Amino acid sequence: MSRKKLFIENIFAYGFINILNKIVPFLLLPIITRMLPDASDFGVYSMYTTIVGFGTPLVILGLYDAMFREYFEKDEMQYRYNVTTTTHRIIMLTSVVIVTLMVLFNKALSNLFFDNSSYNHIVILAAIGVFLGGIINTVQAPTRMQNQRRVFVISGLISSLVTYLLALALIYYGFSYFGLIYSSIIATTLVLILFWFRNKSFFTKGSFDVNIAKELLRIGLPLLPTFLIYWIYNSMDKIMITNMLGTFDVGIYSIGSKMAQASQLIYAGFAGGWQYFAFSTMKDDDQVQLNSKVFEYLGVITVLSFIVVFPFIPIMFNLLFTGDYVLGYIVAPYLFLSPLLLMLFQIVANQFLVIKRSYFATLSLSLGACINIVLNFLLIKKIGIEGAAIATLIGYLITLITVMYVSFKTRCMQYSRRIILILSIIPVYSFIQRTISLQNKVVQFSSMFITCIWIVILYRNEFTQVLRKVVNR
Repeated sequence: MSRKKLFIENIFAYGFINILNKIVPFLLLPIITRMLPDASDFGVYSMYTTIVGFGTPLVILGLYDAMFREYFEKDEMQYRYNVTTTTHRIIMLTSVVIVTLMVLFNKALSNLFFDNSSYNHIVILAAIGVFLGGIINTVQAPTRMQNQRRVFVISGLISSLVTYLLALALIYYGFSYFGLIYSSIIATTLVLILFWFRNKSFFTKGSFDVNIAKELLRIGLPLLPTFLIYWIYNSMDKIMITNMLGTFDVGIYSIGSKMAQASQLIYAGFAGGWQYFAFSTMKDDDQVQLNSKVFEYLGVITVLSFIVVFPFIPIMFNLLFTGDYVLGYIVAPYLFLSPLLLMLFQIVANQFLVIKRSYFATLSLSLGACINIVLNFLLIKKIGIEGAAIATLIGYLITLITVMYVSFKTRCMQYSRRIILILSIIPVYSFIQRTISLQNKVVQFSSMFITCIWIVILYRNEFTQVLRKVVNR
């Protein structure tokens, strides 16, 4: 199979499953908000997912990516069995340790995340979510590493449907935010059982290998701070909003964030197919040029998506939501762009993983995360939840700029002047849309149209080639 076909098929196949996972909650979100009219309830559920997001990287220790890397190190099947078995046993041990600590210190964690010890029962439920989340990552991995895409389509659809249909039923019968939590735990358990029976040979035919364990930890542990930094980006804003403003405001912010996850339909497609493609082609002679082209074209898609979506976000919120939830439109544009910038970052960061210098990615993320936290503290006080969204976007921009600079200097990526120019218009366009044209729809849509035309002209040759292929078919 050609590399081009491999890349496109993986993006579309895994993109389809990830779109299913995202589109179901996206479509049902307006219904859920009507069944939970108090934004504080949705805020509590959002904090549950935040705690799970904090504990899961501590369980995995970066070993998921390290396992992917080592799986393709040799073609011997027994070696690959040993890689998956070793990874699984390490994560089983860390899962027990982390979950035990969460249960023992549930009140302290409740104070940390909610500024109130009365939510300790949410922490205990989150501990269950952390355990399941850590284990399911390794159990699913062999299916991904064998590129069995159809299985992921089916399992993802089952997971999404079970989660949200069960949530709607439980909320209807009075479980409130507990309905969302219970449905998530039940769906994860079902998918875990499905993949265990499908992939159990990868964890029973192999043996624990000390040398493989050392190599996995050598690659994975430097990534642990990276995943914790991801958590800071995704969650620290909610914690600070909860402590500085309250669960009502975090509920509004979370609705804006959930709607903004429409961009994750693009990101999820990329993330689903990228790892297999990236590691299976990592030894090609033109690997740097290939990944640089992928970065550039996805960069253009990122900026175009942001430009087109920004003016329509307030309209969508007024159509889909009622009451206080409509206010979530104010944070959605910034949070829509953030996952797409993360997608671009991961293309570059993967190059550091290939050359086994993953600490470059960690340092770049750390800089952006520190700026994010400082800006959260300053801007939430001044402009509320919008300040948190702006802080997140600026943090990702700083991270992307840093990692691009480092990768260029280490010669593992190449960047054209066009893509640098395209990315530089993000803050300018955001400022124009938010201040100058916010109350003037003519100016708002005119600026969108003019900017899109400029990008198309800049990449006219590439767009012409794509158009010709479509017409010829």
